[in-house]
Amino acid sequence: MSVPPRGAVAGGSVAAAVAALRGGRMVLVVGDENGGYRGHLVLAAEHATAEAVNAMTTVGRGLVQVAVPSAALDRLEIPPADPTATGPGRELFRMPVGLAGEGAGVRASQRARTIRALADPASRPADFTRPGHVFPLGCAAGGVLAAPAPPEAAVDLAGLAGMAAAAALCEVCAADGELAELPELLELGRRHRLPVVSIDDIVTYRRRELARVRRCGTARIPLSAGRFRAYGFTDGLGREHIALVYGHPVSSITPLVRVHGECLFGDALGSRLCGCRTGLDHAVDRIARAGHGVLVYIRTRGGRAHGPAPSRNTETPYPATHPLEVWDLRTAFDILDELGFHEIRLLADDGQATGPGHTQRSDPHVLDIPDSASDPVRILELIPLWENASRAETGSPTPGVPGEIGRAS
Repeated sequence: MSVPPRGAVAGGSVAAAVAALRGGRMVLVVGDENGGYRGHLVLAAEHATAEAVNAMTTVGRGLVQVAVPSAALDRLEIPPADPTATGPGRELFRMPVGLAGEGAGVRASQRARTIRALADPASRPADFTRPGHVFPLGCAAGGVLAAPAPPEAAVDLAGLAGMAAAAALCEVCAADGELAELPELLELGRRHRLPVVSIDDIVTYRRRELARVRRCGTARIPLSAGRFRAYGFTDGLGREHIALVYGHPVSSITPLVRVHGECLFGDALGSRLCGCRTGLDHAVDRIARAGHGVLVYIRTRGGRAHGPAPSRNTETPYPATHPLEVWDLRTAFDILDELGFHEIRLLADDGQATGPGHTQRSDPHVLDIPDSASDPVRILELIPLWENASRAETGSPTPGVPGEIGRAS
């Protein structure tokens, strides 16, 4: 068959899948692989029963396996199925196990008890026999963000449901024993009323949740351009971000905003491989000249040190800065939303049109930021960072006055 494009898998949302798992029901996880699609029935391991295991083998027709974080399987001393393997399969495929005292362990009830034991944090290595009839799969610590594969998707869904990080899964096969294709998978979901969710959807959901922020502190910071109020935030990755607010932005004033991604060599050491430090200083000065505005400083993952910045426009004389990742930009707009700024004028790099995730409307200066925590943050105007500063000025700066945020402070 012709394979539908990415995003063609439609069905229940991640939230619907999570709710189903929490209630002890199965869901269907679909992923695209090598130009085709694969589907897996997934059940939270804590809810494994003889009936559920039997249904998985009857409906799915594939092999029932148990996805568990690799660290948990290491703690249970369940070794790789092939100790000589050196690739990713070494961690993924583990020796099949049974539950001690269960005999052969081939019955559905026995396998269900073994699956639940693999999810139990109180289980010990001596609780399992090796080999057995339950097949553990070791999953990456970062879930689908580290490995967008069915085992990681199953474990992430179980975790999102508030269950132990372990899930039983069974690949779906067609009546002829070969892998079921996408129409068959979607029909199976409809026939058994299973929420259908794609691995891409789970990746997007997890990234979105990790991008969300919470406020953690406030301080007054005197800079060369004037006195700013700094608001600290942390996100789901534990990164700390700062919003530097100047003046008194209120609902009647559309603040001038610059989103700056951390660059260790440029910001702190003044590296000439990029224009990050120059751009940062220039943005702070532009905001102070405008009288009201915000500079959102986004920390990178793991304190990453950038190399040379790519030039956006070979004809511009201005220094290039490092582009932001889409999820860093999402974090920045969550910070603005948390501060109560829903309409902004954005200082953009030279030649930048629309940022990742924006939807441009008929008015070229009005962009929507989708999936905002509350009201969308709207960019009313894109202002080139390096153009004449007079365009961004809406009034005289107020030296010595720290940034205050009316209702959001």
